[in-house]
Amino acid sequence: MKLSKLNFLNYKIQEFEILVPGLYGFVGQNGAGKSTFFSILNGDISAKGSIISSRKVMYISNLQSFDKNLKALDYFKLLSESERSSAKKLSELFDINSFIDKKIGKYSLGMLQQFAIIISLASNSEIVIFDELHSGLDLKHQRIFFDILQHEKKEKIIILTSHHLEDVKNNCDVSFFLDKDIEVIKDFNDVENRIIGG
Repeated sequence: MKLSKLNFLNYKIQEFEILVPGLYGFVGQNGAGKSTFFSILNGDISAKGSIISSRKVMYISNLQSFDKNLKALDYFKLLSESERSSAKKLSELFDINSFIDKKIGKYSLGMLQQFAIIISLASNSEIVIFDELHSGLDLKHQRIFFDILQHEKKEKIIILTSHHLEDVKNNCDVSFFLDKDIEVIKDFNDVENRIIGG
């Protein structure tokens, strides 16, 4: 994935690229445009500049997009054979058997996020974006989530955002700060002060 002269909102990104699999963190102030940036990467929103990527992107921007009358199993049936195999393994790791056959409309936020994470990672996409998609998980399932990412990052480019800087600091290989451009984070204390200071 390579960006060149990308302009949107107050951002002017001259050059930026992620070429190798890994876990990449993105942080920024609330309202900084992170979700807009990811929607541009996913092709949902157009912007001036160029995005060069021959890789398939998986980004669930809205949890409400799932049909509340369907079950997780219904969505799994729509996956390819290899994706279903991955979904089954991930379902066992998250231990979602207690609600896998319930209608999605009855899921709690944590259940819905577990399901969305499984769908995202089970896809054959080479780039997977998690925009606060673990915020509703309890501590047990957050640890499962991050353990899975450490394995999946060997083959995929995984992009993670979190309001908790420690999540990014402790789990990501490289982290970036979004503030009119994309900066590599070298000092998390400095980034924290910039976020608090506005």
